[in-house]
Amino acid sequence: MLACALFLPSLRDCWLLADRGFDADDFRQTLDDQGVRACIPPRSGRRWPSRFSRRLYRQRHTVENFFARIKRYRRIATRYEKLANHYLGFLLLTAVLDWLKFGV
Repeated sequence: MLACALFLPSLRDCWLLADRGFDADDFRQTLDDQGVRACIPPRSGRRWPSRFSRRLYRQRHTVENFFARIKRYRRIATRYEKLANHYLGFLLLTAVLDWLKFGV
């Protein structure tokens, strides 16, 4: 959770879409203190489940599917490139190829 806390100041006044693993009261309180709205489905064992938007949560699923598709390219999944600029170039290339193929 500490790594996520480093990015919270830059997320002010926006939505954070996360999976059930981030459903903790202290994390939700930290998000609320920073002015970040959370769309996190509650875990099944919670006594008082918090509300979340199913419509908004579906968008997270779309992004997850995109990353699953681009990881099919071996060069992206194993990160052969040593320099960040070269890796970003291949990442953009695979994103364009994915867009041309699926048109999402």
